[in-house]
Amino acid sequence: MNQQTKTCQNCKQNFAIEPEDFEFYEKIKAVPPKNCSDCRQQKRLAFWPFAKFNKRKCDLSGESIISIYPSSAHFPVYKSSNWHSDAWEPPFMEYDSSKNFFEQLYELQKKSPKPHQFGTNNQNCDYCDDVWDSKNCYLCRSLANCENLSYSYRTLNCRDSYDLTYCYDSELSYDCTYCFKLYNVKYAFDTRDSFDSAFLYDCRNVRNCFMCWNLRNKEYHILNQPHSKEEYFQKLKEYNLNSWNTVQFLRKNFEKKIKEEAVHKNNFNTKTINSSGNYLSECKNCKNSYFLEKSENCFYYFRGAMNKDVFDSAGVYKGELAYNVNQMTEIYNMKYSNYCVNCRDGEYLDSCVGCENCFGCVGLKNKSYCILNKQYSKEDYYDLVAKIKQEMEKDDLYSEFFPYKMAHGGHNLSLAGIFFPKTKDEVVKLGGNWEELEDTDISNMNINQFVDDISTTENEIVGKVFLCEETGRPFNLKKEEIEFYKKHFIPLPHHYPDTRTKKRIKNLFCVKPVDAKCAFCQKDIISYYPKEWEYKKITCNECYLKEVV
Repeated sequence: MNQQTKTCQNCKQNFAIEPEDFEFYEKIKAVPPKNCSDCRQQKRLAFWPFAKFNKRKCDLSGESIISIYPSSAHFPVYKSSNWHSDAWEPPFMEYDSSKNFFEQLYELQKKSPKPHQFGTNNQNCDYCDDVWDSKNCYLCRSLANCENLSYSYRTLNCRDSYDLTYCYDSELSYDCTYCFKLYNVKYAFDTRDSFDSAFLYDCRNVRNCFMCWNLRNKEYHILNQPHSKEEYFQKLKEYNLNSWNTVQFLRKNFEKKIKEEAVHKNNFNTKTINSSGNYLSECKNCKNSYFLEKSENCFYYFRGAMNKDVFDSAGVYKGELAYNVNQMTEIYNMKYSNYCVNCRDGEYLDSCVGCENCFGCVGLKNKSYCILNKQYSKEDYYDLVAKIKQEMEKDDLYSEFFPYKMAHGGHNLSLAGIFFPKTKDEVVKLGGNWEELEDTDISNMNINQFVDDISTTENEIVGKVFLCEETGRPFNLKKEEIEFYKKHFIPLPHHYPDTRTKKRIKNLFCVKPVDAKCAFCQKDIISYYPKEWEYKKITCNECYLKEVV
C-alpha cells in the first residue's frame, strides 16, 4: 500500500502510516493504528510503573512485603514466591457477548493476583523492582547482575555505586548517566572506558580528568587542558568537592561548557545500519526507535534488546514477531499484551508466564487455549476467539492496547508520567489512574539540616530525616552510604532518591527528532536534542568524527 495519512484519535495530530508498516500489519494480521506513535507509546508506558515502594501485606499469606503496588491497588498482590507456587488457582470467567470485552477483562484483572516484585534470583533486594540476579541493592529498578547498588535505574553488571542511570559494567561510581565501563567516576554522561575522573561528557578512555568533554585517550586534563601529573593533583586541591555549594557551582559551569563548547553528534547511535531514532546499538532496519540494542526490523520501539520484527512496543527482551506489547521477555507472535514471560501466540495477556494460544487472560502460568482464564478445547478456542474479535471490531476496539484504567498503578507514577507528564485532570479525562502520594506527618520527626561539607558530617546523622529541597519528601541516609560519600568526596544529596533518578532520566530525553543543520558543514540533519537545551555545536556524523575522534 501507499503511504496513508491519518488523524490521531487522541491528540488530533496527523500521522503517517508507511508502506513497510502496512506490510508488517499484514504479516502479523493486525489492524493499522488509529493513534499516532507518541500517543501509542504514552499508553504503553502508563503500564510501566515507576512507583514508590510500599510496605503492605501479601494478600495470600498475610506476610509483610515491600512492593511498588500499594494496599489500595485494584488487584490482589502476592509475595512473588507465593505467586509462583501452586498454592492458588487463577480465577476465570465465562465470556459474555452482551458485555464489552475490555470491561470483562478488567473484572478478571481485579480478581487476579500479581507478584509483588518483577525479577528472580536476588539476595537482599527487598526495596527493588524488575531486578534480576542481583545482591544487596536498595531503591533500584531495572537491574541485572548488580551488587551493592543504591538509587539506580537500568543498570547491568555494576558494583558498589550510587545514583547510576543506564550504566553498564561500572564500579565505585556516582551520579552517572549513559556510561559504560567506569571505575571511580562521578558526575559523568555518555562516557566509556574511563576511571578516576569527575565531570565528564562524551569522553572515551580517559583517566584523571576533570571538567572535560569530547576527550579521547587522555589523562591529567582539566577543562580539556593538559597538565603534568603534579599540576593536575595540585589544581584539584583548589576545588572543595566535599562541598555541596561548590559542586552545584561546578555543575552550572560545566553545563555552560557543554552547551557552548562541546561537540554533539546528532544522535547517540552506534554500529547501526539503516535506522532512525536515538540510543540504538547494533541495530539494523529499525525506525523511530529508542534505547534499543542488537535488534532488527523494529519500528516505533522503546527500550529493549535482541528483538526481531517487533513493532509499537516497549521493554521487550528476546522477542520476535510482536506488536503493541509492553514489558515482555522471550516471546513469539504476541499482540496487545503486558508483563509476560516465555509466551507465544497470544493476545491481550497480562502478567502471564509460559502460556501459548491464550486470549484475554490474566495471571496464568503454563496454560494453552484459554479465554478469560477459562480452559477450552483447541477447536472451541479458535471459534470463540474469532467471535470475540469480530465483536470487538464492531465496537472499534480490536487492535487497541488495554484501556488506561487497567494500568498497574497511577499514570503519575509510571514511565509515562516521566516522558509524557500530565495533570490529574488530563489523566482522568483519558480514563487513567492517579496515585496520590500520602502526606507524611513530619511534625514529630527530628528534621536535620543539610551540612555543606561532607568531611564535617558525623555518623550520628545515620537514619535521621532530611527533607527533599524540591519535593519536601522525607528521606534518610544509610551508614555505608555516608561512608561512601566521605571516601569519594561527595557531598550529601539534597533531594529524594526518586527525584534524583527522574532528573537523570530526563537528561536522556533525546527522543524527539528535530530538523537542524550541522554546525560545521551546514548540511541538513535530524537532531535529537531539544532546542531549549541551546547546544551550539550539533553536527553530522562525518563532522563529529573529524572534530572529536
